[in-house]
Amino acid sequence: MTVMATTSILFIMATTLMTVVAYQSQVTALRVGRVRATHVADAGINAYLYLLRNNYDTYQANLDTGWVTVSGVEKYRVRVVPPANGKPLTLYSTGVAGDGTQTIAATVRFPTFGDYMFLSGSDLSIAGDARIDGQVRSNGNIDNQGQITGKVIAGGTVTGNGSADRSYLENQPIIDFNQVLATMDGIRTTAGASSSFFPASGALGYRVVVNGSSVVIDKVTGGIDSGDFVTVPVTAIAIPSSGVLYFADTIWVQGAYSRSVTIVADGDINLIGDYAPSSVDSTATSGLIAKKNVIVPSWYGKNDMNVNAALLSQSGAIYADIKQGFIRERINITGSLSYAYSGGGFVTGNKYPGQPVAGFRQNVYTYDQRLNLYPPPMYPVIRDGSLKVDTWIENRTPTF
Repeated sequence: MTVMATTSILFIMATTLMTVVAYQSQVTALRVGRVRATHVADAGINAYLYLLRNNYDTYQANLDTGWVTVSGVEKYRVRVVPPANGKPLTLYSTGVAGDGTQTIAATVRFPTFGDYMFLSGSDLSIAGDARIDGQVRSNGNIDNQGQITGKVIAGGTVTGNGSADRSYLENQPIIDFNQVLATMDGIRTTAGASSSFFPASGALGYRVVVNGSSVVIDKVTGGIDSGDFVTVPVTAIAIPSSGVLYFADTIWVQGAYSRSVTIVADGDINLIGDYAPSSVDSTATSGLIAKKNVIVPSWYGKNDMNVNAALLSQSGAIYADIKQGFIRERINITGSLSYAYSGGGFVTGNKYPGQPVAGFRQNVYTYDQRLNLYPPPMYPVIRDGSLKVDTWIENRTPTF
């Protein structure tokens, strides 16, 4: 009886041990397969990114690579979801290796002109009392006497006694502001198809007032030197699904937006009052693109002015059109400023130490991180071969 009992116990133990070993072998094989499949899927992402870096528009004719075999037996397949409604280009790469299958997803963007708090096409000087939250970049030299929280990138050299929390990069490739013209042409075409293109006014330009998801547009016939506008009504429209409006003229802008919108002008863009999201919790962003200058007429408007947008001057500068004796307390610019030339500013001269003779006494610049995640519709990208990529592993059964 003892021998039989011992034999039974040993048999049970041996069987259990063999079952455990078999199970562990299966689990290990599955885990190894999944790890290998993850690497194969990652290789698919990298292969597709290589194509995009050479030609970002390649996805338009290549939304599905089909199965691509690597190492003889392993394979991947990349499926592409085009960018739409502010969402980035998204890649889904499924890798198969042995018994393992894994899917990696990646969102892909080009960097845009809205990635920098300041982006200058010429030399840039930063005053000693300036504090800038965000990245600063110049095609020329940078003289930094202030404090910058982000990275500083110069096409030339960086000098000055200021600080940069994320160090300096010198002698970097320049950014071509002429790239913006092609984007403007695309926006013009899209606006034409969206009934949001407005030809030359034949007057002094258009006043554009954004109110939530709608826009009121008037023709300006007088009063631009005082801000007491004389206008003729043109139309009131909803921000189109394309999110873009195009004016073949100078415009005068203010308001609050609840939908993402990009407004383009062939002339100057004049900011005549606050321009910001309707809600501080909104993910809506706005871009203002002027072929010439972006101007804040400081001789009229609010004492404390707030602007939250990605501002871009394709061939000019961003500045306050200062009249001597007109002084406002502060301008808060949250967003980004990109301009071909660094001329102008928001304050000029000193009547006596610490007191300006015109413009704003204080300028506050803060980069809006939403521009990094939710760039305005069709906002100009920087085509220098670099891409912004975020990846994650999909926990789902592939649909193909």
